[in-house]
Amino acid sequence: MAQELSRLTARLADARSGIARLARSRERVQAQLTALEQQEVKLGRQADMARQFGREDLAQVARARQQDTQSQRAELAIQLGQLLDEEAKLTLAARRLQARKARIYWFGLQGQDGEGPFDASGRP
Repeated sequence: MAQELSRLTARLADARSGIARLARSRERVQAQLTALEQQEVKLGRQADMARQFGREDLAQVARARQQDTQSQRAELAIQLGQLLDEEAKLTLAARRLQARKARIYWFGLQGQDGEGPFDASGRP
């Protein structure tokens, strides 16, 4: 039982560190998305101003950059979705490991008290 607990503890620590890494990655991607959104708005304003001053060439460059920014945002949105999925799966796995560890610990304590985990009728 002690080996099982130590193995579960190690797996739980790995899961928690994985969750923390995914959370940091998620935050980084969200920050990049925010920066790209701001860049997209800025490029839209630049294109509008260039048109107002009769500089269609500059407006086209700004619009092209704006489209590139939109593409980058779309790719990052996909990455963000994948990170969120992985984080959710790992969180669920960590909860299961924690519950399993708690059950093993509880059953071990019950055995130390001289009482089994079951009552006289054989039910837990």
